[in-house]
Amino acid sequence: MNRPPDHTTYREWLNLDVDGMLPDEDRARLEEHLASCSECRSERDELVALDGLLKSSSLPVRPDFRESVMASLPAVGWEGRAPRSWGFPAAMFILLGGIAAAFFTAGPATSSGLGALSAVFGMFEAALLAGAGLLAATWKGWGMIFDELLSSPVSLGVFGVFVLCLNLLLVSLIRRKRPAAAAVMAGKGGGR
Repeated sequence: MNRPPDHTTYREWLNLDVDGMLPDEDRARLEEHLASCSECRSERDELVALDGLLKSSSLPVRPDFRESVMASLPAVGWEGRAPRSWGFPAAMFILLGGIAAAFFTAGPATSSGLGALSAVFGMFEAALLAGAGLLAATWKGWGMIFDELLSSPVSLGVFGVFVLCLNLLLVSLIRRKRPAAAAVMAGKGGGR
């Protein structure tokens, strides 16, 4: 014989019933329980009232809502510029390749040309190693800063206040009215 469900199950069924998703066999068991439980009946009444309030207060969305929101946003940095051209990097690559080829072919012997080419590759290798070392030192430096920051309660508190101030600044910037957005909305009749 099946045990009757507990109140947690009945409360889940109440939500499903209000949404119209409770199966018929469970709905019959729920109705039997509601006949004897005033707590669940009052919860069902509250859920029905809440569902009615939500349905009556829903706002219709205009068909052009997405377009008007996107038009009111300011342009990001890369949208205002022309597309990036690879002309300059390609020209530099060709120039350096030409210089390396000139060194390779201009020497009296092939070994001096290979030496020049080897020197160019050595220069690139040194630049890569220096960049990797600088990157590693930067990350280690940031690690030392955060380790020092989190080592005492006072510095942790100061850091927390700093982060809070940055968040407040961000919120104030987000909430600030933008004249450009207001002009776009006025031009589209967004005052409705």
